[in-house]
Amino acid sequence: MVFQVTTKGAFRSGRKVALVGRYPDPDPALPPYIPNLGLYQVAASVTAGGFDDLDLRIWDFPKQDPQTIIDEINAFDPDVIGYSAYLWSLPVLMQINAALKKSDPDRLSVFGGPSARQNMLAHAPFAQMTQPDILAIGEGELTMTEIVALVRRDAETLAHIRGIVLRQGDGWKQTPPRHPAKLDDLASPYELGLVPQTGLGIMETYRGCPFTCSFCEWGVMDAPKNVRSVASISDEFHAIGENGRNTLLLVDAGLNLNKASFVNLSAAAEQTGFLKDRNLICEVYPAKVRDEHLKFLDGVGSPHIGVGLQSFDSEVLGEVERRYDEARFNNILTDLRSVARLAIEIILGLPGDSPEKFKLNFERARSLSYALRVYHCLVLPSALMKRSPKEHMLDYDPVTLKMRSCLGWTREGLAETVDFVNQHANRENGATGEFFWVFPRR
Repeated sequence: MVFQVTTKGAFRSGRKVALVGRYPDPDPALPPYIPNLGLYQVAASVTAGGFDDLDLRIWDFPKQDPQTIIDEINAFDPDVIGYSAYLWSLPVLMQINAALKKSDPDRLSVFGGPSARQNMLAHAPFAQMTQPDILAIGEGELTMTEIVALVRRDAETLAHIRGIVLRQGDGWKQTPPRHPAKLDDLASPYELGLVPQTGLGIMETYRGCPFTCSFCEWGVMDAPKNVRSVASISDEFHAIGENGRNTLLLVDAGLNLNKASFVNLSAAAEQTGFLKDRNLICEVYPAKVRDEHLKFLDGVGSPHIGVGLQSFDSEVLGEVERRYDEARFNNILTDLRSVARLAIEIILGLPGDSPEKFKLNFERARSLSYALRVYHCLVLPSALMKRSPKEHMLDYDPVTLKMRSCLGWTREGLAETVDFVNQHANRENGATGEFFWVFPRR
């Protein structure tokens, strides 16, 4: 399939590559810094691509004057610029992209990450800003490596790359999907020494999720081949340990949502002893906790588990394609508490919920002897923004994507409930962040 080309000329053909990401502003509910794993995985793939003339630099910065970043990248003078776009970074990255494209329109700009979507860029103020040349949809490691490998980067050639949305004139053209990457074949940014020696160690053992909850962007489970092997996980443990990290953040959809990956993770942990004296942060889906998961967590130095309940109300969960088994949930919490530190997670502003029902759920969650995280419902580009039915009547902030009103919530009711949670956080020594609240154990 080849698209009709509506642009002329070609972008620069060199292999000076800038990769750009931005950590959220200082936030009391967030750690000071977590490396952008996606950005460094792309960097590793491109670095391992065998390019003799590659010159690659990474900007993975926290709060900083955008003009400083613009000046530094302009001085580097890259041919290709890849951006890792999340809802907190997109406004600044779009500003940086506009300035860099103005200084040289022939630089190729590639946006990847969860916010690199057409429906997101159609919102004000992004629709009025200089648009990226390419959106990398889904996995970006092989896509970016293929783009860097091109000897000619004109629209016709770029249209043959799978897994992208290509800017052509005032519109977009999407190419066929890219086949999933085999995780064992991807280069490790830790082994290549690309990740700064600060923050948490981060690992993924599989991609995707077996569930299709409409508030979440994880999607559906990938093929079994997209699971890291025992050897690959063991090697990554070693590389992360060599970087001196004492805490591992597992960014999989859940510790117990992919049987093959859990078996491999457990075997690698047993063979290496890597987790025996370390902190582990991960998510657990309560309905699928089994004895083998409890045994694994019991062998971790200090496991910290997020339990994504979202709501105690089955009707509310039904609106977002989620289920809840109360009896099993209570039993599983008791079992998990014996081997890990737990935090219950609920969402404020889900379609079909209401201030009254949410407050009952909140009080119930606080009655349990666990920490609590309350997330403001976000209308994410590949989730509610794309999949919510019209009867949900979504009204949300076009930049932060925080829900303002929807089915069951008036603007006034949602704002008042946010104040309710703020007040509890202040009284209970909790932390109030931009997108969520953290409450300590009672």
